[in-house]
Amino acid sequence: MNIGKEFRMSRLFRRDSRRMVLITIDHGICIDPMKEINDPAAVVRKVAQGGADAVLLTPGIARLVYREFLGTGTSLMLRIDGTATSVGPDLTNDDLISSVESALRMGADAVATFGVIGVPREAQLSQKIGMVSDECDVWGMPQLTEVIPSEILTHQFQDRADRKWPSDPEIVKYSARVAAELGADIVKGYYTGDPKTFKEVIEYCPVPYVVLSGPAGGDPQAFLKFVQEAIACGASGVSVGRNVWTYPDPTAMTRAICRLVHEEASVEQALKELS
Repeated sequence: MNIGKEFRMSRLFRRDSRRMVLITIDHGICIDPMKEINDPAAVVRKVAQGGADAVLLTPGIARLVYREFLGTGTSLMLRIDGTATSVGPDLTNDDLISSVESALRMGADAVATFGVIGVPREAQLSQKIGMVSDECDVWGMPQLTEVIPSEILTHQFQDRADRKWPSDPEIVKYSARVAAELGADIVKGYYTGDPKTFKEVIEYCPVPYVVLSGPAGGDPQAFLKFVQEAIACGASGVSVGRNVWTYPDPTAMTRAICRLVHEEASVEQALKELS
């Protein structure tokens, strides 16, 4: 890893826990309108106050709200792909919308890309991730890559839904390894729903694995229990969006997550942040 990547990775992952709480607010480009992100600057402000280590945004929104990052310890992560929408014909038709160099100019500490295995466009998505990895090496920029199984794709693009995990833990494991093999510095992926099989995912992924939370589930206690389980299994952090900013108090929910991720608090202790 080059010097630039090491500097930026050290800002994303806290020194004491070596974990990251990433709050994602990039949904406006790929999911039907959600009123909770009408004011993205306010959402960034609230989660930064809650202690988020990084916030994921699209380039257009980042240009509008960047001042909310100034003077905080929260890093900007920039999504540089995102050509597929929830009303389009193919959720896997996901090409680049920006560049690593542009993310560097904007002060980002990482870029994010997306892929799916088991679909006709698998090769194009993999090539995109690999080419971005080469550019990241040139500019000293970490790449977070989310690679998910095809069976969970439609669920992933819902705003609210009951919690769901991929049916085959081996596919979760394979997806994580594919992302790492393509050059991801951080992998974002699903929990398997079972600590034993999820530990196998962590063991098979040679780079930090950040577990995603998916659509808003509507049950804060069940959500926090899942976060605790994933961290106990060795996840290097969490990537949460809808389950934070659809909650009535995003700052409190972010604090609760940070307690689980960075302090290894109990679910009961974390729930006190919500009371």
